[in-house]
Amino acid sequence: MQLQEALETLGLKEKEAAVYTALLQLGRASAYSISERSGLKKPTTYVVLDELVRKGLVGRVPRVKKQLYTANPPDQAFAVAQEKLELAKKRLPELLALTKGEKTKVNTAYFEGIHGIKQLMEYRIDEMEGKEMVGFWATDAHVDPELKAYFKDEWGEKMLKLGITMRGIVPQDPLLQSYRENDSKYNRKMKIVPPAQYSSEVAIDVVGDIVRIQDYKNLQGVALENADVAKTMREIFEIVWKSLVIRL
Repeated sequence: MQLQEALETLGLKEKEAAVYTALLQLGRASAYSISERSGLKKPTTYVVLDELVRKGLVGRVPRVKKQLYTANPPDQAFAVAQEKLELAKKRLPELLALTKGEKTKVNTAYFEGIHGIKQLMEYRIDEMEGKEMVGFWATDAHVDPELKAYFKDEWGEKMLKLGITMRGIVPQDPLLQSYRENDSKYNRKMKIVPPAQYSSEVAIDVVGDIVRIQDYKNLQGVALENADVAKTMREIFEIVWKSLVIRL
């Protein structure tokens, strides 16, 4: 059942996935045997088999008295899906251009859960190569252990690979000491503020035209994509940054 569901996510229809899965299990088989294994009626099985042959996922066994079928390797199904995805990616700029008129728009994306926060942290980040990220980062008090591990290594390495430098304002918090020890390694420059002045559990940062709000306690996040909003947030950051003395 899991294999069938995986095939459906690759674009196969439910009956096509059922027939292909049955044929993988049977090896070389007749339409009758495939019908029995898949639970589909024989006329339907013939129609689906013809479609799978057309898609290159099933082959007809040549030179046999009784028509037999065989499933082509599953990686071909993935290759077809990958080819479609690559084609769609090439058309992505055209699609994005349709959504952006002359007026500035605010594009908003919402994220939830641990996986969602990770997606938020990497939201369009590959397009920010060589840029600077600035922000107000949060305490570590309610950050999930899985996210802590992600921030300390995986995310930092990704920023380093993309050449993204970071300047930030952070709370004075013993739990953040391990991050501070790696600041120079990951091209981060931080200014530390006493908890009496700044003890936020919500982080806000900006890179390019994207402002991200990260609520680690409730595992919620928002990405706002708007040049004017990003410019305003960056100006607010610079005002605060210049008013503080850099940590030693």
